[in-house]
Amino acid sequence: MAPARRALPAHANLEQQRKLAKELLSDFRSGDANAVARIRAELPDKQRIVLADAQLVLAREYGFANWAALRAHVAAQQKQTISAEERFRRAVQHHDADELRALIPLRDELRSIIDAPAFGFDSPALVHVAGSDDVEIIDALLALGADPNRRSSWWAGGFHPLHSADGAVAERLLEGGAIPDACAAARLDRIDLLQSMLDADPSRVHERGGDGQTPLHFARSRAVADLLLEAGADIDATDRDHRSTPAQWMLGDAQDPAKSRLSLARYLVERGASADIFLAAALGLTSLVREMLSRDPSLLTLRTGRGAYAEKPPSSYHIYFWTIGQNLTPLHAAVHFHQNETVAVMRELASPTQRLLLACHAGDRGEALAITRANPGLVASLTGDDRRALTDEAWLANAPAVELMLELGFDPGVRSVSGPTGGTALHCAAWEGSVPCVEALLRYPSGRALIETRDTQYGGTPLGWCRHGSLNCGNPNADHASVARLLLTAGARIDRDRKLEASDAVFAVMKEFES
Repeated sequence: MAPARRALPAHANLEQQRKLAKELLSDFRSGDANAVARIRAELPDKQRIVLADAQLVLAREYGFANWAALRAHVAAQQKQTISAEERFRRAVQHHDADELRALIPLRDELRSIIDAPAFGFDSPALVHVAGSDDVEIIDALLALGADPNRRSSWWAGGFHPLHSADGAVAERLLEGGAIPDACAAARLDRIDLLQSMLDADPSRVHERGGDGQTPLHFARSRAVADLLLEAGADIDATDRDHRSTPAQWMLGDAQDPAKSRLSLARYLVERGASADIFLAAALGLTSLVREMLSRDPSLLTLRTGRGAYAEKPPSSYHIYFWTIGQNLTPLHAAVHFHQNETVAVMRELASPTQRLLLACHAGDRGEALAITRANPGLVASLTGDDRRALTDEAWLANAPAVELMLELGFDPGVRSVSGPTGGTALHCAAWEGSVPCVEALLRYPSGRALIETRDTQYGGTPLGWCRHGSLNCGNPNADHASVARLLLTAGARIDRDRKLEASDAVFAVMKEFES
């Protein structure tokens, strides 16, 4: 550090330092002699002085090389003043294994929080991170004394760390003393262990794990499924939280179809599991789909998250809300899982509206234009869930669909009915951190007009949804900082009256626009 010309407070606050830099810039621009002298002492020849320059001058007056060094020093000071519990929470949220190891000498102070249900879905820290494929964070938590058998306190059934762990993480948990239950043994494909459990207590075939799933819900192989079915497992048992069968759960994660267990789900159907139109479409059971639609064509109008698949407190949405997506039809399910033969059969039986929405979902401009030319006024005549299709595609961060629907005249101001309800397409795209969707919406006057619109459930703006999504959405392709920049550039206001959290990256962008 260079010699300081200005004393930094013992308990410096970064917000206060930012304010001092803004005041310095304001005084300089107004011609204040002292401010001019301070700026020119560091930047004698620079013509245009901006906030970053004032921050640099202030940092150097304190003896730091630049603003980043000052900021790091203040952050280190603040780190010493926050409680051990808060440091623990932040380290777990940010997967900071080094910080967790630094907390080991404070293990006694952390005793009340290490295994507390302090994270999402009433989970203790170890359950919260068990599915992350991060062995280092598991090591650090075990070193802090985390209980490898402590479950979440979720109302529908507690999750054990082994209910989401894979590979090296699962092995480390087992080494650390984790004891598998029947659900974990099924998930880990430990047939020997599962067989010994059932030999000792046959009723364990009906054991309930996280979300109230049975061991069959957790199965990963035909061998485990066969063992459980031969032991009397109910092939159509539903979990408590999502009212869904093992085969329905096996569609996996809508964000990552590679994690699906489609072949095992098909096997369960072959063994007698029930299949509704969504499951039949997703699995590509074309003959069954044709038979079902011949009997009842209205099945094509069903949507995930609606009707029988809706949220029914205290339980959440049917599992299709997450495995297929929000407010989507059986046609969408067949497309999502690339069941082309099944899609062709379903299109033959679909209405013009259903075919249009499918073309838009696929970003097929030629097909969509052909349908609208053959059916003038079709977009304007849409009602109910069909009218919300643009908002639904924004929820999916489906930029080609959003672009096409805007071109066709879909209304981006129609409110969502799934997830956090009452948001527009701009809210949904912002929450997902989808830069191309937000860019598309802001290119249209109807989209730009939504910049300060508030949702009907929480009263939040698109920027507010961006802030919340930056911490909660989980989309691996999200870029909430860039979305925040787009919204602020377009005129979004920072709502100081609402205590909304955000990621560090989003906060950094907001600070730029506050200067």
